[in-house]
Amino acid sequence: MEAPNPSESSTLNINLDDDAMNEEVTVTLTVGQLMIVKEFLAEHIQPKGYEMIAFAYNLFSRLNDALEKKDSTEEAFE
Repeated sequence: MEAPNPSESSTLNINLDDDAMNEEVTVTLTVGQLMIVKEFLAEHIQPKGYEMIAFAYNLFSRLNDALEKKDSTEEAFE
């Protein structure tokens, strides 16, 4: 993966309507990494329009579910 060039525009354009953007992937993160990602997104995401609000809601729902599953698993083994 190529490092971003700081002289290029920092605007990221992703077409969420593209079918390839709906393909699910599996990522393994530590709890701390997941918490940082969630907090960073919560601070910086600015959804505008119904589709982006729905996208952000789905994203945060999945992040919260992942954190809750971790907590549920820990409680089950205590």
